[in-house]
Amino acid sequence: MKRLITSYLIIFCVAYSIPLYAQQPNANGLYREAIKALNVGDSKGAIEKFQAAIKVNNNYTDAWYYLGMTYMREEMYKEAIFSFRSLEKINPTYKISMYYEVVKAYIATNQLTNAGFYAKKYIAKLPKGPKATKSQHLAKNRLIYASESVNIRKLPNSTTNPVPVDAVNSISGDYMPQVNPTGTRLYFTSVRKGGFDFQNANSKPNDWGEDIYFSDLTNDVWSTPELLPEPLNSTGNDFGSAFTGDGQVMVYVKCSDTKGVGSCDLYITELNGTEWSQPVNMGNVVNSEDWESQPTISSDGNRIIFSSTRKGGYGGSDLYMTEKNHLGDWGIPQNLGSTINTPLSDGSPYLAPDGKTLYYSTAGHPGFGGTDIFYSVFENDKWSKPENLGTPINSEGDDTNFSISASGFGYMASSRLDENNFDLYKVELPDHLKPKPTAVVQGVVSDGESEEPLQALVLVEDIDTGELLAVNKSNSESGEYLVVLPAGRNYSVSASSEGYFFYSQSFELPKDTTYQEIVKDIALEPIKKGVKVVLNNIFFETGRAELKPISYVELNKAVKLLEENPTMIIEIGGHTDSQGSEEANLALSSKRAQAVVDYMVLAGLDQARLQAKGYGESQPIADNSTKEGRAANRRTEFEIVGF
Repeated sequence: MKRLITSYLIIFCVAYSIPLYAQQPNANGLYREAIKALNVGDSKGAIEKFQAAIKVNNNYTDAWYYLGMTYMREEMYKEAIFSFRSLEKINPTYKISMYYEVVKAYIATNQLTNAGFYAKKYIAKLPKGPKATKSQHLAKNRLIYASESVNIRKLPNSTTNPVPVDAVNSISGDYMPQVNPTGTRLYFTSVRKGGFDFQNANSKPNDWGEDIYFSDLTNDVWSTPELLPEPLNSTGNDFGSAFTGDGQVMVYVKCSDTKGVGSCDLYITELNGTEWSQPVNMGNVVNSEDWESQPTISSDGNRIIFSSTRKGGYGGSDLYMTEKNHLGDWGIPQNLGSTINTPLSDGSPYLAPDGKTLYYSTAGHPGFGGTDIFYSVFENDKWSKPENLGTPINSEGDDTNFSISASGFGYMASSRLDENNFDLYKVELPDHLKPKPTAVVQGVVSDGESEEPLQALVLVEDIDTGELLAVNKSNSESGEYLVVLPAGRNYSVSASSEGYFFYSQSFELPKDTTYQEIVKDIALEPIKKGVKVVLNNIFFETGRAELKPISYVELNKAVKLLEENPTMIIEIGGHTDSQGSEEANLALSSKRAQAVVDYMVLAGLDQARLQAKGYGESQPIADNSTKEGRAANRRTEFEIVGF
């Protein structure tokens, strides 16, 4: 969030050596004093000296220009406009860049017509040729902003007013919120007193250094914020936390680390039980020698999008994405392209739980002033044109750091009430700006006999194609797991742990599904003789013994389990509901059990280790008078008969 920008000081230092016109010695001396004041950060003193020099010589072009630049630095935009326009009258060709500064100042004061007029002037005065291409792109961007923002600001409100999260906000800056998928925990960054406090001569009032906090929602009330422990927080600036859907992997930002790659780097850490691992710098494949910040990580933990000032971007800072490769390593970040990124700075990305909807902030697209929050969806291998979230979500202030739960409640940071300070707000989005629907499946993995929590590998697969979509773990101490399943696919969610029989469950989520939370506790049965489990994801054609292809994911897991346990002998039991005659059901169940054996033999297992047996309708586990009961009774069971 914080970046020390020294470009003005560089400009002023250069200006000190610029040959001056033959101005009066008194004016020259005042000008030099103004430059000295700037070089020690005394803007107020510099303004007074520039003004004094101009009073002595009203045609002192250098003084007018750097007075305007100082006003821009201090965000005194009306005064900057007066300075630059006065300079224009004296010498319209003094510096072409002064026209761009006027454009910025007019936009900052919402004088869009004047901004467009000066953008055209700037474009007309820019030199032609390859060395001016970036400046031309920037000028065109500002012209489009000035012309299109007029119409955007006339649109009706998109939703109700954002509501301050008073239980969380402080008198200090609070920003970079991330809400978990179920909307029950909110992480954020704050510079409030009471963390790992640190101040120096450059610290602003009520700024005690950036630390990461969280708050829990209970009975619709947010709890008193709590500080994340060491080593996540320190006396340095620690900020911009982003979590996977299950909250067990965090990516965040640390700055000014002597062992780091750049000025600010991305770090990653994992939750082991109740303790976070030592944060690890993501290295120079992901981090550059420049500035990396404001990460978001996908719910499944496979992608990270972040903001960076590395070379080769479109503007001040651009959005980049890194993905895990087949070895589990993070790959070279790729720029998200010119549809997303602009000639200005683009930041604060948030990848929604659906894995396709991106929210981010920029001043580079037409909007309401300052930075606005935009929305884009990745479809057909490309990002859609960013859409402004509209008013009152966006305001004349800086609106940024948007985050949204899977259930559809958003949180953001905004300076709308205090231009020098950010607070957190809750937002209700209209349906067309929400992410695609998802289902959140969560529960506890435990030992089926002792009921003690277990750490297990939790896999999410496309049951139709067999594609592995995500690899998660249940918490080693609590056994808790959580996976987010975007709509539009059929899934297999399985849990496995060494020494236990795996468990799988299928979930069908058509595109038109709505948000849902599914609690599914999983009891894994220890591998030993006599243990019997149901394989939930084995399916047959109706009334027949032909395996459906969606069964292959489950059957391949069973094959792998037997390969890992070469002394295990399994009985495959087929079961039916009570529809039809007993004889027909017994025959069907026997054929289905044999079909499973045939598949596993074809996969390479010794047939002597596999026994097929049909039980028909003789061993129901649910009421056959209901549809749900009959579905439960139609099952395939594995029993360990030898080990």
